[in-house]
Amino acid sequence: MISESTREEFVRLLTQHQRRVYAYILGIVPNWNDADEILQETNIRLWSEFDRFELGTNFEAWAVRVAHFQILSWRKRVSRSRLFFDHSLVELIAQEFEAHSALADVRHQALRECVAALEPRQSELLARCYAEGAKIKQVAETLDRTTASVHKALQRVRLSLHKCIRRRLAAEGVT
Repeated sequence: MISESTREEFVRLLTQHQRRVYAYILGIVPNWNDADEILQETNIRLWSEFDRFELGTNFEAWAVRVAHFQILSWRKRVSRSRLFFDHSLVELIAQEFEAHSALADVRHQALRECVAALEPRQSELLARCYAEGAKIKQVAETLDRTTASVHKALQRVRLSLHKCIRRRLAAEGVT
């Protein structure tokens, strides 16, 4: 019998890493419907083998590896199709994904830290402009500013974030 805490941990980890796993699959599989099917099969396999996963280790790497094998199974099933990648290309894409995944994590962390370090006024502008469905014109009206001034202020915030991220990455030796 699977405990409630085990289920909760699985759902938490799966939810946290689902986009990356799906991105990996989409990078290899040319058809969205096939990618959806492979993701579903991957999730089923992850759940069925979750008792083998060692908590505290890299769930994303494990999930991507499971997805990799699901893609290979899918390739066998559709090998008669004219549109599929050969095994060496799939392996190359897998290696590239793993390399870029770690870099993306470092960049996302730097972005989070830089956004947290913004002045309250800049942070508020960023939140308003990037809220779902936000329009610069509406943000400008709310702030009693012109759209040009909001665009310019947002451009300065983006530039500030870009510089901050570059500094943080350089400090960690990441280019």
